[in-house]
Amino acid sequence: MKSKLSSTFNKLRIIMVAALTVFCVSCDKTETTDTTGFILHYLGITDIGPSMSYTLKAPAYKGSTPYDFTITKITLDNESFSNNDNFVINSETGEITVQNTDEMKPGLYNISVGCYSNGKFFDFKDAVQVNMLLAVPEGVSVEPAEVLVKMEDENWWEASAKVTTDTEKHVSITKYEFAEDESKEYIKYFTISNTGVITFNPDHKDEIIPGEKYILSLKLTTKAGEHLYPDAVTFNVISKPLNLLYKPNTVRVEQNTAHESQIPTIQGSKGMTYAIKSVTPEVAGFTIDETTGKISLAENSTLEIGNVYKIDVTVTNEYGSADFAEAYTVTIVDYIEPIDPETFKYVVPETYEEKAYKIPVDPKFKGDEAIFSFTNNTGIIQEHINNNKITIDPVSGTISITADNTLAPGNYKINVKVVGPTEDKGEATTTVVLEIKANPNKFTLYYGNNIGLNTVQHANQFAYSSKDEMDNAELIPTVNFLTNTTTPNIKWEYQIKDLIGGNKSIGVGKDAVLDTQTGKITLSKNGYTTGSMNMGLIIVKATAGDGDLAYSVTTPIFIRCNVEKNGVFVKYSPFVFKVNPKIGGWSEAPIIEKPTDHTTLKMDFRKDINYFNIEITDNPKGLTPTSSPLKEVWDSFFADIDKTVSYSSIKPISYYNTDSNIDNKSITDRLLGYVDPISKAIRINPEKWKNEKGEYINGILFARIAYTTDGTIPNSQVFYPIAIWFDETYGDN
Repeated sequence: MKSKLSSTFNKLRIIMVAALTVFCVSCDKTETTDTTGFILHYLGITDIGPSMSYTLKAPAYKGSTPYDFTITKITLDNESFSNNDNFVINSETGEITVQNTDEMKPGLYNISVGCYSNGKFFDFKDAVQVNMLLAVPEGVSVEPAEVLVKMEDENWWEASAKVTTDTEKHVSITKYEFAEDESKEYIKYFTISNTGVITFNPDHKDEIIPGEKYILSLKLTTKAGEHLYPDAVTFNVISKPLNLLYKPNTVRVEQNTAHESQIPTIQGSKGMTYAIKSVTPEVAGFTIDETTGKISLAENSTLEIGNVYKIDVTVTNEYGSADFAEAYTVTIVDYIEPIDPETFKYVVPETYEEKAYKIPVDPKFKGDEAIFSFTNNTGIIQEHINNNKITIDPVSGTISITADNTLAPGNYKINVKVVGPTEDKGEATTTVVLEIKANPNKFTLYYGNNIGLNTVQHANQFAYSSKDEMDNAELIPTVNFLTNTTTPNIKWEYQIKDLIGGNKSIGVGKDAVLDTQTGKITLSKNGYTTGSMNMGLIIVKATAGDGDLAYSVTTPIFIRCNVEKNGVFVKYSPFVFKVNPKIGGWSEAPIIEKPTDHTTLKMDFRKDINYFNIEITDNPKGLTPTSSPLKEVWDSFFADIDKTVSYSSIKPISYYNTDSNIDNKSITDRLLGYVDPISKAIRINPEKWKNEKGEYINGILFARIAYTTDGTIPNSQVFYPIAIWFDETYGDN
């Protein structure tokens, strides 16, 4: 049946998620997308190659169950793309299948997804990114294609493979990366060097699972572009048996009653066989399933009441054997109390969103040696169970919910089953009613603007043309509590007050006063700067409530002094360019008020780069390319162009630079960013601003821009007309 969403989408295109009109800030707790709490989230970019088909997992969500999914828009490298069944979405689950890729052009495909939740329509712009790559060049291989890793070896994590090229094919690889693949969360366990050496990431070696095979695909960059090398190398981690665990591993058994253990968990290579090594004290009656490891005690075994039997187990695979002392302990008793269904209840604490909780079984529960498990759960609860965000201890019955759960405020049901050690001891089920409450301290915050733009969408931007205009100017915050009608007390504090530019220690926040009761900021004329650093920021943190439910928002306020520089005044509006480093983009082109003749005006990024993570309070000068995370960004750029890295070089973001015999005008798609020579808009290229672990930069960049009015290459005359704010969530919804 045709989706109702398809027939109504054109009428609903103008409906936007509330988050699109909210100026985002950094929060100690994740903010919901809108007041209903509904969020839809697909995993990151997926790299695929020609002739491949691929199905992207259904999205995670927060709030009511989504339904009636549809693809609302597709772009290829930011240009509209006509979808000829290349991308097909499952209207019920939201899974997206990529197919018919033989003739698809390489590039970044952004897929916008619409769906309903609780009767409301939501449209998530660029919710999914698929990067179509070229086929791997002929003559490229990985040696060895399969790496045998023996965990018993000393320094096993140093095992490696290397990308090689056939010299006769003249393939020159300028950059080595792992292909992005949502199904392979283990990519972070590995590293690849600038020369194509693949090995384990030692920081994650303790997360490697013995007996697993890790298959890695590569993204290789040549002069022709980016290529996909699917399933390029396999790391086969072999091991003898490790970490045998029965749960429970200590039990009581009623005399003359048959008993079976739970099936144990174990690590190591496949093909395990189990055997009982010994029983202490020695006695007949215990057996073990050699395939599953389940231990059994025969009925009428005549074991005496009060005796305790400790069972040692030996497990063998093709790589060796291991003995596990006292793996299972059995105590013989005269009576096991059966389960009383009337007593099977849970003590549910008061629960709030985005919090971790433990929900114990009512202490009045009656039933010995009981085993607890989930049963017949559906929807988001079952998804959380599958993702180990909701777990149950089979012995105690305690239900645990992790802090990163995505349960929006509302009521939920968790179905639990308990069984006795034998059928005659009974069983029971119960439903735990979980009421997730909204955090009463949760709020949004913005300071508006004075630049004539939407005060919410372009919040926190203030421009002043003179000291008098700036003196005693008051910046008033707007605070909206999402659920609480009574306003909790808010504590206000500066995070950063004075931004340092170059060697100058006077920032726009000099002598500004923050009212710690109201959040009002009163500026001072002493913050009006006329030097090259004519822009800066103040960072304020607001906290509502106390204890576990305290909620904090950290927000930057940008201030520009409208200073004419040598007959030049370039006015970006907005003057804060907010951009998602995953997808990149263009700023608005500025209004050039002076000079009136623009034809000979040139602008280019030049030295003095200052980067601020919003949560960093101890470095008002910010970070330079000599420090992480910018260091890794510079490393990647120079590796891409196959040149020695220079952290003092502006080459990664300069349009006119010609160092290293490379004219940047010919590699604009490989630059981190640049000033467009015609419009003077700022370009940020996608997938460039991230560290060596693939984590995107989230913070604020001030980069000095040089200018000339005579058509020569800019160098010495400089100003700061625009700030760049990287936010990897921006534009996701």
